[in-house]
Amino acid sequence: MDITKEIVEEIAAKAADSAVTKLQETVRKFVPSNIEVPLGIDETKGQTFKSFGEWLRAVNDIHQHKMRPDDWRFKALSEGTDSAGGFLVPEQWARGIEESALETAIVRPLARKIPMTTDTLNYPTVKDTAHSSSVHGGVIAYWTEEAGTKTASQPTFGNVKLIAKKLTGFTYCSDELLEDSAIALEALLIKQFGEAITWFEEESFWQGSGVGQPLGIMNSSVLLTPFRATANQVSLADLGNIMARFYGNLYGPSVAWVANKGVLPYLIQLGSTYVTWMTIAGQRIPGALFGIPLYFTEHVAALGSVGDIGLYDFNQYLIGDRKGLKIDRSIEYRFSTDETTWRFVKRVDGQPVVDSAFTPKRGSTQSPFVCLASTTQ
Repeated sequence: MDITKEIVEEIAAKAADSAVTKLQETVRKFVPSNIEVPLGIDETKGQTFKSFGEWLRAVNDIHQHKMRPDDWRFKALSEGTDSAGGFLVPEQWARGIEESALETAIVRPLARKIPMTTDTLNYPTVKDTAHSSSVHGGVIAYWTEEAGTKTASQPTFGNVKLIAKKLTGFTYCSDELLEDSAIALEALLIKQFGEAITWFEEESFWQGSGVGQPLGIMNSSVLLTPFRATANQVSLADLGNIMARFYGNLYGPSVAWVANKGVLPYLIQLGSTYVTWMTIAGQRIPGALFGIPLYFTEHVAALGSVGDIGLYDFNQYLIGDRKGLKIDRSIEYRFSTDETTWRFVKRVDGQPVVDSAFTPKRGSTQSPFVCLASTTQ
């Protein structure tokens, strides 16, 4: 009897049962070298997936029943399906997808990030909202005489509650691309998923309502919005007012100006005394405004609206990541056009660490998030 590919596949399916090792050795012994062995057989003896593209092809083979979902290589990576659906992307490739687009992100690279081991996370904080009579949310110190009476005090604690929100997206690729090139498929999904995740995350970190999505900086109760001198313009005095209302170290590592490009003509008029545009050996780095990094993004308001330019300490924004990135595929959605649909699922939440502006001992209220109002005084 001739050994056919169908017989090999039948033996390979059995190899995934309890007698895995013995059956694999049997298959390898009798299968001619010119017949391709299905992915379910351990022919590499310890090697896992060599690339993200190979991993994607394996996910596709599972859906086409060419490979079992309990294949040893998925088990070796502790990957598989769960209640949220999809296959958990191995960490080294999931990180590569996200890093491929982080060049255009502002909030995530500078924010305070924490892994979420459950769907809900309570992050403890100290509520330090005023220095009129105490510091650090209630700690009081006294100047006392020798052997004088000391009065006890304690800080007020709070917490930031993060609840994992689900971000889902999908894209298509032709069946020919899937069949012909794992490398091209890998490049396509890294680019499209990486850019989509970054764009929609960034939008929510700035403008999110907090309902079914992260709470964005622009919708938080801690945001301060000082008036501008002239409607639809940005002046040197406006920038000074923003800095005066900023709480924290102006030159901290997570502090940056963020503006809409519509503001650019007014910043250029300030001249090099206040604004610098820098490059190092052809590599672009952020410009600077008063020596503080300056970024431009479409995720903040257009010129003349609230938030067209602002100063932010992103260490005061908390991002919680639940598990990792999941990817799955379907042939049904675009069946008539011979296209395969690839879907990603990521669970994340974010919101400011503080929930109110700060009142110093003397002076106006301050905040780690300050931007111009749309109106004049």
